[in-house]
Amino acid sequence: MDLYVKNKALRYRLEAAGALLPLGLFKLLGLEASSAFSGWLCRTIGPHVGATRRARKNIERALPDLSASEVDQIIRDMWDNIGRTIAEYAHLDRFREPANRSRVSVRGMDQLLALKDRGALLVSGHFANWELMPLAVNLNGLEGGEVYRHANNPAINNWITKLRSRAIFPVQIPKGPKGARTLIRTVREHGFICMLVDQKMNDGIEATLFGRKAMSPAASGTMATRYGIPIVPVSMKRTGGVHFEQVFHAPIEVNMDADPKQETARITQVLNDFLEAEIRANPAQWLWLHNRWPADA
Repeated sequence: MDLYVKNKALRYRLEAAGALLPLGLFKLLGLEASSAFSGWLCRTIGPHVGATRRARKNIERALPDLSASEVDQIIRDMWDNIGRTIAEYAHLDRFREPANRSRVSVRGMDQLLALKDRGALLVSGHFANWELMPLAVNLNGLEGGEVYRHANNPAINNWITKLRSRAIFPVQIPKGPKGARTLIRTVREHGFICMLVDQKMNDGIEATLFGRKAMSPAASGTMATRYGIPIVPVSMKRTGGVHFEQVFHAPIEVNMDADPKQETARITQVLNDFLEAEIRANPAQWLWLHNRWPADA
C-alpha cells in the first residue's frame, strides 16, 4: 500500500512536470508567439491522436450535413484553438493588465451591471479560451466566484487554482460538496457565479442537444428556481490570434410560480439550446473531445 501511494505521488509529480515545463517555454516565447506556435503544433499533431476519433464521431453525429473535408477542417481548427488556449495559460495573468484588456472585446456588460443588486448565474461552455470568461466580471468590480472542476492531479489542481485566483477571479469554488457552502453563500449575498454547463453530467437531468438526448448539468436551473436569481448566457469567441469577443446576453428569468422540477428542466433545455446555437455558429471553437452523448443517443 505504501509503495502504491509513493508511486502514485511520483506519478503525479511527473505528470505535473510534463504539463508545467512546456508552460515555462511558452512564458519565454511571449503571448502572441507562444499562442501561435502551440496552435500550429496542436493543429499539426492533434488530428492524428486517438482522442480525435471521438471528436470526429461527435461532429458527424451533431452536424451530419457536413462533408468529410468540412469535418476535417473543424478538427484542425479545434486543435489550433486548444493549442492556443494551452499556451495562453502561461500568460493568463497578463489579460488583466490595462495594456492587454482590449484583447477581450466585451458587449452586454450593462446586462450585468443592471443586476448588481440581485446577482446572477453566468453560464457558458468550453468555447475559445474559456478560462477568460469570468475576467470581465471581476474587472468591473462585481463580487462573486468561479465554479471549477477539481483536476485529478493534486499538483496541477493546486497550480491552476492559484493561477485562476490570481489572474481571473479571486474566489474559486470547486464543484460538488466541497464548494456547496461557498456557492450557496455567494448566491445569497447576491454575487455573480460563473460556470460552464456544456459537459455531460451523469447525475444531472436528461435534455436535448443537437436532437439527441444528453445528460445535462441541472445545478444552474436548480439554484435559479430555489433562489429566484436570473441566468445570463455568455458567448466567447476567438476573433483571431489572441483576441476575443465576449457577449453577455439578456438574462433568463425564472418563473417562481412554476413547479420547481419542471422549471429546472425548462431552464436546462433553454441553456442547451443556447449552447447548440453557439456551437453551430463557431463549431471549431468548441471542445468536441468530450464524451457528450451516450452511444445509443
